[in-house]
Amino acid sequence: MYNNSMDESQLQLNEKDELCHLLTLKNLDKTAIEKMLDQAQKYISSKIISDEEKDFFQNLTIANLFFEPSTRTRGSFEIAAKYLGCNVINIDVENSSKKKGETLLDSVKTIQSLGASALIVRHGEKGSLKLITEEIGEHCVVINAGEANISHPTQGLLDLLTIRQEKKSFENLVVTIIGDLSHSRVAQSTAQGLTTMGVKEIRLVSPKQFSLDENISPVCRSINNVDEGIKNADVVMALRIQHERINATEEKYTTQNYFEEFGLTHKRMKLASPDAIIMHPGPMNRNVEIESSLADSPKSVILKQVANGVAVRMTVIDQLLKSRFKS
Repeated sequence: MYNNSMDESQLQLNEKDELCHLLTLKNLDKTAIEKMLDQAQKYISSKIISDEEKDFFQNLTIANLFFEPSTRTRGSFEIAAKYLGCNVINIDVENSSKKKGETLLDSVKTIQSLGASALIVRHGEKGSLKLITEEIGEHCVVINAGEANISHPTQGLLDLLTIRQEKKSFENLVVTIIGDLSHSRVAQSTAQGLTTMGVKEIRLVSPKQFSLDENISPVCRSINNVDEGIKNADVVMALRIQHERINATEEKYTTQNYFEEFGLTHKRMKLASPDAIIMHPGPMNRNVEIESSLADSPKSVILKQVANGVAVRMTVIDQLLKSRFKS
């Protein structure tokens, strides 16, 4: 079924071109995204599932395998799986056989062999999710919970859900994403999803050394002036500075004058549309990428993003496990 010539967007589809894994939002069609957003919205209203669904999920096991730190993503995946009635195991990577020299593939094959129906994986190396899926994708579902600096599809989906709740439609929206773009997996996935959903423009605002090397989509525009980027925007998203991924020269820049030049403030938000919303994928560095009081202001939907993460991840687990295991 799988071969090395497939990229992630092909690898996540079955022979019927339906999702069987979730590795990326790149090239994922609008219908598939809308189906997930619609189901997630239903879970916002009620997370109660039928007895038939409970009987189905209680025989399935979800394994959380996080090679990098996480609070929101790992926590919401665990809560989502438990709402559905799945068995959940959290692998303690720092105290696993990785310390004994076990390879990534040997680790995931071992966990799959223990009976895991789905692996939810966060890993810091590019290509890791593709490698895992090629190896065990025929036997269990693979879900990307964050890969290096290139993708975070469930974060992208929850961002789309939050924007749709607030703005009702993606048509004619101007979305501004500010910050450490080159090290952010969120920026790429969210921009890919927004492009598919048909926004008017995506403004990618950053210092030159934090800009992306490639253009994500035709509606993306790179800007190095934050005021220009915010002007008349409908959605403004600030990104965390990825201290763990940047080199010493870049670190010096962020600590010296980042907030002054690129921080999202009350003053700068006056340039945006009057009904603009403020987003942040978290965790926040208050008064670095966003003014602390602004993060808690009525315009902020940051905590709504967190809450939506549970519904989105319930949806992803539900759809992929039913596609794979329900006859």
